[in-house]
Amino acid sequence: MKSALDIHQALLSRSVRHELVRTRSNAASADDLPRALGVDAQSCVAVRCFVVDGCRTAKDRAIYLVAVLVLAGDGPDPISLQRTLGARSVRAATPHEVNLHTGFSSAFVSPVGLPADVVVLADVALGARDVLYAATGESGVALGIATSDLLAASGARLASLTSGPMDVEELAPWGAAPGTVAQRGEDPAARVITLEDRRASARRSAS
Repeated sequence: MKSALDIHQALLSRSVRHELVRTRSNAASADDLPRALGVDAQSCVAVRCFVVDGCRTAKDRAIYLVAVLVLAGDGPDPISLQRTLGARSVRAATPHEVNLHTGFSSAFVSPVGLPADVVVLADVALGARDVLYAATGESGVALGIATSDLLAASGARLASLTSGPMDVEELAPWGAAPGTVAQRGEDPAARVITLEDRRASARRSAS
């Protein structure tokens, strides 16, 4: 199984600033990191893994496993997730499936170091904090990293996943299911939801 050392080496190879933090006590899972670190849940990330059916990339590659980054204790809305992917069905992956396809212990899946064939999504709620803590595959060590660096290092796409279903115009650009931007032949880059987009929208709403 992958460990904190694997995460550390992966980030070092990309010159990504980060910190490996010893927990005060061993965490039971990624959702237990707030207690183990002595921080609030809004500062910690948990990874939920799902098996999807009937979902392909814009390059016509079948997608099997999706990793969803949410705040500790949260979970994605199933309808939002299914519509974001344009999948026929979505179900939670079993611990065995998670272990087998990610290389991490199912309780401590890290957002960094996932296999290239795992699609990674991140809920927009993660953008509320500048620094986040995440699992490293081990119960006693957490990863501390800037939110922007975490999103870049994980290759995650931001999406509204813990709220109501998304409009078809917001569907992920890698999807090629009916109604997605890839199948409609539009420019995928024009539909990528970025953290800066969300912040700019919030500033406009406040002004």
